[in-house]
Amino acid sequence: METLHEYNDNTQKHSMNSLPCFARYVLESFSKEYESFTDSNFLEYMEQKILVRSEPTFFKLLNLERRLIGEGSHRRLSSSFKISVQPDLIGDFSSQICELVIIERLPSGVFADPFELQHLRDRGVFKDASVFGDTNLELPSFLSNQSVVEVHLDAALNNSAGQETVLEFKIEIPLHARYSPLEDSGYSKVRFGAPDLFLYCKLHGKSPAQSCSLLPITSSGSLELDDIVWTIPAGIKAHSRMVSVVTFMSALLSATFIIIASLQSSPMKHNGRSKQS
Repeated sequence: METLHEYNDNTQKHSMNSLPCFARYVLESFSKEYESFTDSNFLEYMEQKILVRSEPTFFKLLNLERRLIGEGSHRRLSSSFKISVQPDLIGDFSSQICELVIIERLPSGVFADPFELQHLRDRGVFKDASVFGDTNLELPSFLSNQSVVEVHLDAALNNSAGQETVLEFKIEIPLHARYSPLEDSGYSKVRFGAPDLFLYCKLHGKSPAQSCSLLPITSSGSLELDDIVWTIPAGIKAHSRMVSVVTFMSALLSATFIIIASLQSSPMKHNGRSKQS
């Protein structure tokens, strides 16, 4: 998965693109053009469909803190953001409705439940949220593909008398681990890269047929971020033969007991009928 610095190297040459205001999600058209989600497909889509070459953006990511909350197969990915908005842009966007768009590219070993995200959206935790890519919740990790979560949060840009504005956000996305393949160590490790951040704005009362602005939020060169690793328990490969043998013997023994019990109960029922006659 591409790191934040690698992605920012590509987006430093991009600033703003116009999207139809009726497009509910940034990745809405992505799911229609690509059969499956991969990092290469995502980068191609962003490069050709969303971002255009222009001056560097004036939205900077000052700080990003990430951690996994909880234990077991159901955990929450917590992220805290601090975003700097240059003062000469505040006046341009203070009259617009803006949202922070967070795109989490999930590895194939985990997934987000669309119904769970919808419930959080209905409760007002997110302004909007959706899952794209592989949404089959029953597939094990070795049969599943990547998926991506797009979350929208309110972002109010108020004029601060020519001063730099710092926006702060915190978000928790519930995630679930898929069944892992057999591993020699008994554990499967899933790594999370940095999210992709954008600011999506439109004028108050703007016609749906007109355009909206989508601006990438890049980080300064001094910001360092390590990947988050989720260690998921998996079956030990060396034990697979023994488990198969034990499982087969248990099934065979259970079937034998059922057959014996059935044969023993048949004469008893027959004798009972004879006595009654």
